[in-house]
Amino acid sequence: MMKEKLQDIKNKLSYYLLRGAIEFFSILPFCVLYFISDMLYYLIRYVVRYRRKVVEENLANSFPEKSVDERKTIEKQFYHHFCDMLVEWVKTYRMSYDDILNHVEFENRDMMANLIKEGRNMMFASSHKGNWEWMPALYWQLGCPNLVGVEVNRPAKNPYINAFFKGMRNRLGMELVDKNDIIRPLLKYRKGDKTFGLGLLADQTPSVKNIDYWTEFLHQDTPFLSGPERMARMFKSAYVYADVIRISRGYYKYRLKLISVNVAEEEEYAATEKYARLLEESIQEYPSDWLWTHRRWKHKRENKA
Repeated sequence: MMKEKLQDIKNKLSYYLLRGAIEFFSILPFCVLYFISDMLYYLIRYVVRYRRKVVEENLANSFPEKSVDERKTIEKQFYHHFCDMLVEWVKTYRMSYDDILNHVEFENRDMMANLIKEGRNMMFASSHKGNWEWMPALYWQLGCPNLVGVEVNRPAKNPYINAFFKGMRNRLGMELVDKNDIIRPLLKYRKGDKTFGLGLLADQTPSVKNIDYWTEFLHQDTPFLSGPERMARMFKSAYVYADVIRISRGYYKYRLKLISVNVAEEEEYAATEKYARLLEESIQEYPSDWLWTHRRWKHKRENKA
């Protein structure tokens, strides 16, 4: 009992410290936050050296055709962008809908709106590229009253911090579903005559037990999540690649590319393969915008049971 109380105190202390920091820094204008980002860059890259070896290895394996100097330039640009994403995420806490809409634009929005108005559920497969936190702005612009924007929640171990993060996303109009209970809420929306748009970060590394599809990606044998495709097949959903392009500091374009109008009519893994190819093409075009600190290739095919 005493151990549980001490843990609860630690959880509350961590929550109040985090919330206090976010509430304070989110008041600051972008110009000041980007100055802080520039300072964070030197701290994170040169002092803390946050995952420097992981980033260097990922870049070397992904771009063997580039020189050491070219990869070093990408690395520096990535860490600058990484720090910008941190302060932009903090700023989101106080940003209104209009504030966010002033920082984003969407390509092929009308095509998506027409599919949803026809009653087609949507799977938006995005990635850890650019600023994915402002993606919910898409739902505000589609003009579909029966549309429910859905995100998968990966609970934090600290229940107070988890509730705080959920509140931040709910404020942007998103419904959150637990990663271990995704299907049931989607069935509920469908039975209630709702159309859902499920946003997924589909470039995450699957757990070993969930790996069932491999493809060559950035010159490496790479496992991809097949769950998004299976869900899209189950609901006969359209499958859309939501690419994020950084136009300039703090401004992004979301390029929506239709992979399939109805995944149920596609061959197995066809949608997953198309997603991998589109993501690879975008990373090669904008290499510094992807999350290179992620241990994307920690699993090897021979280790799959």
